[in-house]
Amino acid sequence: MIVVGGGPSGSVVAHELARGGVDAVLLERARFPREKVCGDYVEPRGIRILQEMGCLVDVEAAKPVPIARTSIFSDWECRYSGRIPFYGYIDGLTGHGYAIPRAQLDAALLDSAARAGATVHERTAVTEVSAGAQGVEVRAERGSRRCRYLARLVVGADGVHSAVARSQGLLVSDPRRTLIARRAYANAETVDSENAIFFDESLFPGYGWAFPLGDGRVNLGVGILSETRQRVGAQVPALFEQFLAGLGRRYLGGERVELCSAPIGGIVKTYGGAGANHFTGGLLVGDAGCFVDPMTGEGITPGMESALLAARTLRAALEAGEFHAQRLARFQTDFRAYFDPSMLYLDFCAAALRNRHLARPWLKAFARGCELAEGDGDFTRTVGSFFGGQDLRPFDMLGAMWSRMLDDTLLAWPRLFSGRTRDPHATTPGDLLEWQVALARSAVSDLRWHTGWLMDVQRQWTRLMAAPRNGAQDPRAGGLLRDS
Repeated sequence: MIVVGGGPSGSVVAHELARGGVDAVLLERARFPREKVCGDYVEPRGIRILQEMGCLVDVEAAKPVPIARTSIFSDWECRYSGRIPFYGYIDGLTGHGYAIPRAQLDAALLDSAARAGATVHERTAVTEVSAGAQGVEVRAERGSRRCRYLARLVVGADGVHSAVARSQGLLVSDPRRTLIARRAYANAETVDSENAIFFDESLFPGYGWAFPLGDGRVNLGVGILSETRQRVGAQVPALFEQFLAGLGRRYLGGERVELCSAPIGGIVKTYGGAGANHFTGGLLVGDAGCFVDPMTGEGITPGMESALLAARTLRAALEAGEFHAQRLARFQTDFRAYFDPSMLYLDFCAAALRNRHLARPWLKAFARGCELAEGDGDFTRTVGSFFGGQDLRPFDMLGAMWSRMLDDTLLAWPRLFSGRTRDPHATTPGDLLEWQVALARSAVSDLRWHTGWLMDVQRQWTRLMAAPRNGAQDPRAGGLLRDS
């Protein structure tokens, strides 16, 4: 078995196979530890996997700060500040997350794979992959040496530019499902042990973040949809500099943001672009297979989960001695059953937010939702789960959200005629008109794009409505039971 890529998904699949007695060779182009463009945030479901792999102790030795609180800003005004409302309610999950630098996290996971028995070859750049029913051949370069590896199966865990995916014609390049990010580390002793998320028009659809690392540093970054960057000609480095300036003035109390690392950029391909991710002779996991949350851009935990699912399919194929695509199609069945109940809803939300003309009304609605959340814990746990929730129940979320929206909208005109508005943030007729004007501007600006966007939203909505309707727990909340 050959695993290409030593990030979280590659290390997890190599670990799982090796601990089951499979001869697994992991090829990684870099020398660990190495940096990676990422928010570094590991949420409770990811912490559970680290614990099961036996490497949580190593990670916690660096004393990361437990993060159980968040502050959410819109246009630099704090709209919500408090505990993360959907943490601490699911058995088996911690009530906090950690921001763990990828240089540290990935090295710990790779060490865990090696301890389980996987053979790790670092500084090994894969140049060519040939996979078929008769086996797999991988060619690579290790320094000045050229190497050739033969195996029955190959796993592509080599990121968004995956050589394995490219060899099979499976490389995804859809700007509607791709995010562009930039991040750096900064010295910020004044940052508390909470996440901070920032939304404004300049980053729409996207956001900025500040995640404390627990050692006097903070991970700062921005992410924006690739399609939007192309359409409006946005420069992500410039957006990042604007974000840093805003942080210094409005979040850090006037302090200048002191970077302690050079900003680096990268891309992320989200779950909406995921295809079958299997082929005769192998599978794609992690970023190579688009296992990334469409709303948050978080890929550490989904990548590790995809690796656990892949290991089951690979073991079964090895036991049967069958490596054709039909045998490996079990992976698609498994990951769709596991991820689709939550990810279809997140794909729909992400599709609706693609229209930048709607930025202002969406941000107002978002601010309104945050203010409602301050006084209604049940509403927050249900509806707020679209952004990093641990147990997404789409139809419960839609029901709660539509109930609030209907009530707020129907009362807009009576409030106007009565001249009494108790809630200054309640929806007004002007807000309703703003939505109509924004949609009209979108259509007039580029009718072809506008029509395509509406069709994409409708397509995602149809997929969501076709999903099973029940009140069962999100499969991702229960996690994946490891094979013995």
